[in-house]
Amino acid sequence: MTVRLLAGCGRWVAWGVAAAMACAAPAFARSDGNGQRTDVAPYLAIDQVVLAPLKGGGDVVTYTAITAGVTAQFQSRRVEAVADVQYSHLFGWGGDFADQDIISGIVSGRINLARGLAFDAGALGTRARTDGYSGASSFGGGYSSQVYAAYAGPSYADRLGIFDVTAAYRLGYARVEENSGYDFPGAQDGRSFDDSWSHMLTGSVGVAPGVVLPVGLVASGGYSREDASQLDQRFEDEWGRLDAMLPVSPTLAVVAGVGYENIRISQRSPLLDNNGAPVISHGRLVTDKSSPRALLYDFDGMMWDVGVLWRPSHRTSLEARVGRRYGSMTYQGSFTWQGRDSSFAVVVFDGIDSFGRMITSDVAGLARTNLDVMRNPFTGDLTGCAYSPTGGGQCFNDALAGITDANFRYRGVAMQYAKQRGLWTFGIGGGYSQRKFITPSGDTLTIRGSKDENWYADTSVNYALSGRDSIGAGAYLNYFNASGGRPDVLNAGVFTGYYRTVSRRLTASAALGVDGAKGDDLDTVITAMGQLGLRYSF
Repeated sequence: MTVRLLAGCGRWVAWGVAAAMACAAPAFARSDGNGQRTDVAPYLAIDQVVLAPLKGGGDVVTYTAITAGVTAQFQSRRVEAVADVQYSHLFGWGGDFADQDIISGIVSGRINLARGLAFDAGALGTRARTDGYSGASSFGGGYSSQVYAAYAGPSYADRLGIFDVTAAYRLGYARVEENSGYDFPGAQDGRSFDDSWSHMLTGSVGVAPGVVLPVGLVASGGYSREDASQLDQRFEDEWGRLDAMLPVSPTLAVVAGVGYENIRISQRSPLLDNNGAPVISHGRLVTDKSSPRALLYDFDGMMWDVGVLWRPSHRTSLEARVGRRYGSMTYQGSFTWQGRDSSFAVVVFDGIDSFGRMITSDVAGLARTNLDVMRNPFTGDLTGCAYSPTGGGQCFNDALAGITDANFRYRGVAMQYAKQRGLWTFGIGGGYSQRKFITPSGDTLTIRGSKDENWYADTSVNYALSGRDSIGAGAYLNYFNASGGRPDVLNAGVFTGYYRTVSRRLTASAALGVDGAKGDDLDTVITAMGQLGLRYSF
């Protein structure tokens, strides 16, 4: 979970809603006496970018980016929505850079339909490296693929008599449009992700402590399913549990839960050619539709956990649990703190996941107001974080590292701190994750129990020099430890920029940066990058 807080006026900064309102004065903005507010800032931008290799060979690459985009926010008593979306076409100079189209952005919103009943929806568009440099930035020197994710569904939460009742349904979709070659060392032959549809249905009924018993009780259950096109893979999870909470002081409670769960993962066989080798098309295995469905994973049993819940104030919350699930011990927890102009969060997680469910869950966790979007400094595409100073920020870089079609046991820790005060904004974040794959024992393409690990960190700072000028700087680090013979990749970079408001509608920007990537059996690449740009807001 990384943080990028840049509120300057260049195209490559975090052009979220707050930045748009500050830098695009002509944007349509209205607030009425009922607290309703609408801010819309469409814009056009032109940027000249140069990439100069410092190590790894190659020629100097120059391209021009033409961008059309919009940032928007709508907030009323019934509706909350934010959007930061743009389309860019990159025109290469010479034969060393092919023209590219980039669609990137975030949309997140909620409609309050009736008391307790709401409808949520959101979408993401970005790019990710799929050329062997897993976890590296997607600047113009490498191969990358377009990634899309979206979700929608209703939710209900209200009190009926003495009972607290919740229910929710979420439909999710994820897609990766593969755009890389497949001849790099350790390439996952045929194992790249295509697309998937997912469904999640949950519900609970609970009674607070002291209403009927000294102990609060919550009965909950859910059903999840994902259907992926690669080998017709299917994930199903059915669960139910009973949780109890016993307050031991005004701020501290003991919590415990017990339940039952049934998880099944299955898929069909790949189509084989005359030599008995799997048929691969566009980097993906071709499914043998006539083959029977094979069970890859089948867990059927009890789950339990115990822990503590500490809430010393409405701003601070700590929960830690230890238990058993998936046939082994599990450790989960979270700490959150929300200040007046800053937020801090740490999450320890453990579950069974996939790229499709992971990226749609990230989109569903986004805030719906005050959202600032992190973008690649020299292409404008979204590759890192969306941040909200009031909480609800989300990072996507861990999900986008090492995209694969397999399900996996997903464990790790993520941290984020962000602060915005006066002329300064600052953010720092980092995390670690481990993905232990669930694959057929007879599969020769990957090994049952193999695992990937990912470490990532990010920091950024921005300062407004005056009402017309601002500067920003950022640094990032990502190390992806790959399995299955694929290369381990270390990626690091730093950049800085200056932004000048030329007029009410026109903003100029200039940026410099250095990005480096090193992978096993892959060339070490260090690239210097420069950008000059103009942005016109309507």
